[in-house]
Amino acid sequence: MAAETPCSVLYNDIRSFGGLKHLEIARMLINGNSYLGSTLLEKCSSNRSYLTRYIVHRKPDQCAPAIYSDFTVTTLNLSAAICNKLGGGESAYRAIAEHYRGPAANEMMSALASYKLDSRLYANALNRIDNYDGNAVREKSTLFLMLFVATGALADPVQGVATVERFCDSKTGEHFGTTETTVGRGFMSSLEQPRTVAPNLGLLRTHADNCADMQIHPLTRDPHGTVIGSLPKTSPSITDVGADASREHLRIWLEGEHWYAQGLGSTNGTVLESGARDGDIVIEPPRDQREPGKIYPPVEIANSDRLHLGLYTTFLVIVD
Repeated sequence: MAAETPCSVLYNDIRSFGGLKHLEIARMLINGNSYLGSTLLEKCSSNRSYLTRYIVHRKPDQCAPAIYSDFTVTTLNLSAAICNKLGGGESAYRAIAEHYRGPAANEMMSALASYKLDSRLYANALNRIDNYDGNAVREKSTLFLMLFVATGALADPVQGVATVERFCDSKTGEHFGTTETTVGRGFMSSLEQPRTVAPNLGLLRTHADNCADMQIHPLTRDPHGTVIGSLPKTSPSITDVGADASREHLRIWLEGEHWYAQGLGSTNGTVLESGARDGDIVIEPPRDQREPGKIYPPVEIANSDRLHLGLYTTFLVIVD
């Protein structure tokens, strides 16, 4: 049996959880006022197999953003329909929030990962919604569902996150903030390795118990560099970060024979712990400690250095 696509996870979940038929969901998602959208809906209405094959089970490379209606409006309509099926009231919205933060989100992330799409970006967005300033259950249920719907329909977690961010900015006046922490702790001991000239470098995430993840995140040699953060808008990027990392926290790039890191205006700052035992260098202080108007220059990094992004993210710089 073929793996579930992000789009099929979307349709099948709303059918099973929300009690809506595939055709009902398609009519909410697809813009019937456009020529392409109206043609698709006409075919779906008369041919169930067409609906299943070409709409529900669309693969990521077959997704066409132009066929869809505004996802914010669609989500509000879907939310109301699902809420009605669940009996209405605050308990229904609570059930929606729990479902699209829990099992439905896990299914979507699994589908994204199976197509080598960034499931960690989706997970980071869920955490941001958890910390969202709006505390009402109904608000959060809408955001969880919107992330699920936009990501599934477009098979693109970057666009899914962007949809939610635009909604927060325009409708509620809020945005995904970063929980502020205080940098200041004893750093872990580092590894000493010989330094080479302009090697390929990668980042290996380490943890407080001195264990390391298995995955090495390569750093691009492209002049634009690699952005590290929870919700970066550019590629290539690294999203394997803790809860207090900013959306775009740090950029690393190769210039000539040297690698450099520079802060991107993060909330909780970045500190470099030298692998050569030269002490610690503050790449960018936390926001509440920065001098107004001061620009913090790039800092050279090398093999065996450690980068501490806020309190909860540490990377060991290694030769890749």
